[in-house]
Amino acid sequence: MSGNTVIDDEFIAKWDSQYDEGDESEYRCLVKRVRTQVQSLGVISRQTFEHIYDWKAARAKRHVRWKKFRIYTKGLREALRAADDRRVAILDDLPGIGIPVASTLLHFIYPKRFPIVDYRTVEALQDLDCLDKSRSLYSFRDTPEGYGVFRQVMLNIARQHPKWSLRQIDRALFAYHKKELEPKKRCMESSKRD
Repeated sequence: MSGNTVIDDEFIAKWDSQYDEGDESEYRCLVKRVRTQVQSLGVISRQTFEHIYDWKAARAKRHVRWKKFRIYTKGLREALRAADDRRVAILDDLPGIGIPVASTLLHFIYPKRFPIVDYRTVEALQDLDCLDKSRSLYSFRDTPEGYGVFRQVMLNIARQHPKWSLRQIDRALFAYHKKELEPKKRCMESSKRD
């Protein structure tokens, strides 16, 4: 852990303000579009699905079976009818959709209930002693069970600090990783090579 760092209001405020990915207006636009489509269509359109994929994991789009998009519409409908603890697994079973994209799709549909999992947020939570460091970050990022643990940690942080959204907590962890952990990792890798 980095000193006595804890995730509290001060931590979230500090690191959220340092998030500099420049994607907030696109994020907000997607949240509105998804809400409108789910309310009116009961699902999201292919165009919105592609936009979310571009936002989260553009390189992974090649694994999606675009010519058979009906399977994604069917899977999304099934996930929307399922209990929260089953939704990620249902989407993860679709071709080309892993847990990070599944969590992103669900986050845009339910922004207060599903955090987006990313290796950066997992590593930040491990560094801050919120997730088990002895487990591989991939066990949290790439399995439905691991995502369930990650999700509960994020929801607990949100409950303990209700003035912050899951998005703001995610942004804070992302910025913390980028500005605190990545430089330390580069320094350690550099010293190993020397």
